[in-house]
Amino acid sequence: MHQDNRPILKHPLNVRVFHYILLLSFLPLAATGLLLFFKPLSDSAMGLTYDIHIVAGVIMALDAVAFTLMAFDRVVLFTNRVFTFGGNDVGWFKVLGGYPQKFLLGKKVAVPPMRKYNSGQKLFGVCVLLGGTALIITGLALWLVPYAIPRDTAWLLGMIHLGCGLLLTAFLPVHLFLAVYRFDDFKAMMLHGKVPYHDAAEYTPLWVQEEVVPVSSKHAE
Repeated sequence: MHQDNRPILKHPLNVRVFHYILLLSFLPLAATGLLLFFKPLSDSAMGLTYDIHIVAGVIMALDAVAFTLMAFDRVVLFTNRVFTFGGNDVGWFKVLGGYPQKFLLGKKVAVPPMRKYNSGQKLFGVCVLLGGTALIITGLALWLVPYAIPRDTAWLLGMIHLGCGLLLTAFLPVHLFLAVYRFDDFKAMMLHGKVPYHDAAEYTPLWVQEEVVPVSSKHAE
């Protein structure tokens, strides 16, 4: 059994590297995407903005493809985790994880027990998987073969690209704020991959009971 202060691995190295590259490519993608939409700059500056957008998009696409090929088992595992939905998720969304009550009212409410990812993280994960895939496919099509696509199809692809980009950009500040609020998990994803046992037991008790404790007990035998 883990002691309360013993770290446990939550985010392996390959997951952290993928997350680094995804973050460093999506931030300029979001910023340049908004600039391309509103067009507040001069023609030359907008041209540079477009070039940065393309480079960042290619990096994000390569990162996604490389991670899928090199860590397919983890992609499948992550997909299985985020596409599960049950009664605990309904309860989590009813109180929004207890965050509004904590931030606005200074009170703690009961939150249904979670597995490795809470319901909000799973919703964000679904949006990243589906929205990110749509962003990559539509972006590559509009960049590589814009004149080979019928005008109506190109318009539709552009609207899908815009909608997915705006959705993920809207999620981003909430994701970053809560990531920093959960500072132990933030350090784990950005640095060493490990969270204190007590933190995991508090926020993800089902993951600890179903996966961490059995593995720990097996290693102790």
